[in-house]
Amino acid sequence: MPPFVSDPIFGRSTRTALLVGAALWIVPAQAYAEAQLENPAEAEYQNQSETSDEDEVYDTDIVVTAPRLQGQLKTDVRALAELDEADISSYGASSIEELLEALEPQTRSGGGSGRPVMLVNGRRISGFNGIRSIPPEAIAKMEIFPEEVALQYGYAATQRVVNFVLKPNFKQFSGEIEGGTPTQGGRLQSELEGNFIAIRENGRLNMKAGWEHKGLLLESERDLTPTNGISASTEARSLLSQSDAYVVEGTVVRNLDRVTDLTLSGSFEQTDSLGLLGLAGDGVSARRRNSRNQNFSTSAAVNGMLGSWTWALTGNYADDDTRTLTDQDAAQRSRVDSSQQTFGANANATGTIVEGWAGPIRASVTAGYAGQRFDSRTEDVTGISSNDLARDTPSILGSVTIPLLDPDYDIGKIGRLSLTLNGNAEKPSDFSGLTSWGSSLNWGVTDRLSFIASYQVDEAAPTMSQLGATQLVTENVTYYDLKQGETVEITSITGGNPDLLAETRRQLKFGMNWQVPFVEGMRFSAEYNRKRSSDTPSSFPLLTEAIEAAFPDRVTRAPDGTLLSFDQRPVNFARSESSQLRWGISMSGKIAANSAATSGRGQNAGAGAATSGGGVAEGARTRGDGVAPPREAGERRMGRGRPVCVTPDQMTSPIVEGQIAGSVAPQRGAPSAEGERPRLTCPDGLSLRFIPNPEAAADGTTPARPMGEGNAVPPMDGRPPMDGPPPERMAGGGSGGRGMGMMGGGPRGPGGMMGGGGGGGRWNVDLNHTIKLTDTVNIGQGVPELDLLNGDATGSGGGSTRHLVELNGGFFYKGIGTRLSAKYDGGSRIVGGANGDLKFHDLATFNLRVFAEFNQMPKVTESLPFLKNSRMRFSFNNIFDAQRKVTDGSGLVPLNYQPGYIDPLGRYVELSWRKSF
Repeated sequence: MPPFVSDPIFGRSTRTALLVGAALWIVPAQAYAEAQLENPAEAEYQNQSETSDEDEVYDTDIVVTAPRLQGQLKTDVRALAELDEADISSYGASSIEELLEALEPQTRSGGGSGRPVMLVNGRRISGFNGIRSIPPEAIAKMEIFPEEVALQYGYAATQRVVNFVLKPNFKQFSGEIEGGTPTQGGRLQSELEGNFIAIRENGRLNMKAGWEHKGLLLESERDLTPTNGISASTEARSLLSQSDAYVVEGTVVRNLDRVTDLTLSGSFEQTDSLGLLGLAGDGVSARRRNSRNQNFSTSAAVNGMLGSWTWALTGNYADDDTRTLTDQDAAQRSRVDSSQQTFGANANATGTIVEGWAGPIRASVTAGYAGQRFDSRTEDVTGISSNDLARDTPSILGSVTIPLLDPDYDIGKIGRLSLTLNGNAEKPSDFSGLTSWGSSLNWGVTDRLSFIASYQVDEAAPTMSQLGATQLVTENVTYYDLKQGETVEITSITGGNPDLLAETRRQLKFGMNWQVPFVEGMRFSAEYNRKRSSDTPSSFPLLTEAIEAAFPDRVTRAPDGTLLSFDQRPVNFARSESSQLRWGISMSGKIAANSAATSGRGQNAGAGAATSGGGVAEGARTRGDGVAPPREAGERRMGRGRPVCVTPDQMTSPIVEGQIAGSVAPQRGAPSAEGERPRLTCPDGLSLRFIPNPEAAADGTTPARPMGEGNAVPPMDGRPPMDGPPPERMAGGGSGGRGMGMMGGGPRGPGGMMGGGGGGGRWNVDLNHTIKLTDTVNIGQGVPELDLLNGDATGSGGGSTRHLVELNGGFFYKGIGTRLSAKYDGGSRIVGGANGDLKFHDLATFNLRVFAEFNQMPKVTESLPFLKNSRMRFSFNNIFDAQRKVTDGSGLVPLNYQPGYIDPLGRYVELSWRKSF
């Protein structure tokens, strides 16, 4: 390490204080949780399945349907993917954040980018910080839905929806340590993290503290070839900055009553970084850039019910402060201080307006307010400048879902068809009013096949950073000048542009989701997207001759044409159009450990896997005559016994002399069709529970048991308790339904903290292929339209990729798991330039993850007890050290596109160990 790196500007006292404070906070977390979150019930999976208001009772038959976990979304739109506990454990992730990263191809919106909308147990959350550190072992089920479902929960239809169903009784303290390095050397990365979570009937507590270090990577530590007189491979310039990041966060969820809960979250993060920008003016010392970023955020949410309507109130506040110090000539430093505050609140209500001809007409209304403040101050040799920006945005968003066809209502015989209409209006204080509107049609042809079509028109303002980021001047930045065909060192100007306009977007989408009936566990999906935008805010496009002619004031050249300075602040594109087709295939299955492991499940496991994505499998609900009564997908079976209506608390209360104190009798409704049995209903807020029939036990049969403490069937083959007879005694013997076999076992999963597939294992494969059909941009008047698929580009990274293929697969069996992910990018080219076309060759990368769950290896833990409740994971990213090759017309690689600049990390290996207590 060069001697000039060892003199940090920021002291380490804050780092030490953070680590000590984190330790003092997280160590007593377990004791605090025990005091705050009572645990009256020890049942591992109590009250997991949701009792429908319309369950039927048959005196002589047992009706079998798939269990539906409490907290799953109630929507007519089919899920794009569903993962149960064993599926989730097969990814070897340590947190929801890592799990979402692994599933990014499935959660990524076809028409946008960014994190999906996230729900917990079917409810809105206060913010991502409140759930990102939840361990995957605490998740009973994960559902991924298309963008249109976001409207039903008060969000815009721009991101997909992910719902996490948490286990009702879970507690874990875990610690994890990671270390990694690129195989080319030069940089060490390490991470230390502690996490505590406790989930009880009356709330949830989650606390986390962590530290991550990334070493400095210098140009001298990569094979870079000097060109055009520019000195590469120097110890005075860093490819990757050194950084230390610290985080402390916590979330508390409390149930205020049986239908209302309160969530409070808070987090503090600090990142210190050091980068080297090349030799200073004295030609000896390095020009350094130090920065410190501190972010404090807090949020709150209250969710509840009012009659048949659900409501949610959320609020948030965040303060993000950054200080950047950059060495200048003559032993001077420039200083940039920026501070951004974001805050807001919104109220959402969702429920049924009226009963329509084909089902209930539902509405969702969200009123909100968002505030932003951005302050910056720059001090350098030219003087002092400051910038203050503010934006206040009140908004209102509403949607209405109208069922049009439904066979259960004798309206249409071609499946279920519904229409959703939505509208949004907002008024930023620094812009004119913005409006958005759209509609979508959802057609569930069968339980296995569904289609969706939508059209959306949105108006959006530029971001605060695009408008008001502080102007930053950086010297000695390498840049490839197409006009001259050379790599040069320039002065780069970045920051915000206050003259940007609002963008208008029009998006059309058609999608299908098909659960293939003749291949168990296979799902096929396809989606077509077309997007047209005007006045699109964007970073400054690649500097071609046409672009330079359109923006001559952005470029400074020497008399001989050498590029000296380039103002890269964002601009508005006059118009952009793109369209793409994306299709995917996912397959999953179970690996049986032995015949004993599968005998208890019969064919249920297979049926459950086959229907994991939607609908109840054929034959899942049968009476003695083989006729399946119509029910909502996901309703569970009702066995023999006397039905009563009880509160959620009474679902777990003991039965005394065949009675439950305070219960009321259900009402028997009218038959929905001729020949059908009447259905039972309970008042709002109450659910059906069945008191076992003593006569049933007298004749040697096993009566149905209600959910709750002391009444759950003991786990079989590592599976969770279920509220009914053992699988071998269920009517039908082997029929399963949606979600059957999907629940893992116990608070820590089968076999321990890490979950898994019970007595067997899991395998899954996901393949996604995106084909870009069109991608054009019109920069502005006087600039020819750019075809990004055929030789044009708006950035230095090349044009658009026509083909993108993503593969993700793995298996988990007997404690050993492995995952392989691969990505193929078809490359692009830029036509023109002094040295001919610049070609960006195609790129294929492969990542491998292998992990061992020692709790499922009893022989290993007997010999090495400290490995109990732990997992070892080895990650091998970019196995073949693949880096995109960029060549000009003569076949040479410009300096700025050498592999060390494009991907300085390259092949990277990491080892981590995680243990729970």
